[in-house]
Amino acid sequence: MKLLRKLTSASGRFALAPGVGSTAACRRLLLGLLFVLATACAIQAQSIIANAQISGQAAGGGGYNYTITLNNTAASTSPIGTFWYSWVPGEDFLPSSPTSVQPPTGWTDTITHNTFGADGYALEFIASSALINPGSSLAFKFSSPDSPAALAGNSPFYLTTPVGTSFLYGGTPFSGASAEIVVQPVPEPSSLGLLLAGALGLLVASRRRLALAITG
Repeated sequence: MKLLRKLTSASGRFALAPGVGSTAACRRLLLGLLFVLATACAIQAQSIIANAQISGQAAGGGGYNYTITLNNTAASTSPIGTFWYSWVPGEDFLPSSPTSVQPPTGWTDTITHNTFGADGYALEFIASSALINPGSSLAFKFSSPDSPAALAGNSPFYLTTPVGTSFLYGGTPFSGASAEIVVQPVPEPSSLGLLLAGALGLLVASRRRLALAITG
């Protein structure tokens, strides 16, 4: 009996070893999973909050020179590494192919066009070094036969989509955070002057009515 108890006790002690190892392995596995989930949540939490404006000037010969100012707002938590103007996955919106493109320093450009079916053109800008960090802006320039009115309207190929509809990525195309924006046209100086004049006229008229009401 004593020998049996000793054997039983010894086997029990040795049987604990796998249990201890399994517990440690489970703990390591759980910590690993928590790390992966935390990393995934951090990546998912990155977001781009941006806006852009386009201004154009006649260049002669029926062409126009355009400048797009892309603003990565301070509210963003991701830089911008790709600016794909007049494009969403699978669709290009520009009526005509740009005649020339001038990317900013540290960026490269490509004119994209889907040759299958009715499709327009787009401009893909990719950062090779100088990403647009939150709170920063960058200017992109190109020339086109399309008028400012054409770029301010809807695409002739996708009738309900504005030509300025564009896509942003935090890194190279299809990587990092992403966002869709619509590049807004800057009002022409004449239109802006009329708008300011009208606002000033309304202000003067309202003050005059207020003065008459007080004296009356």
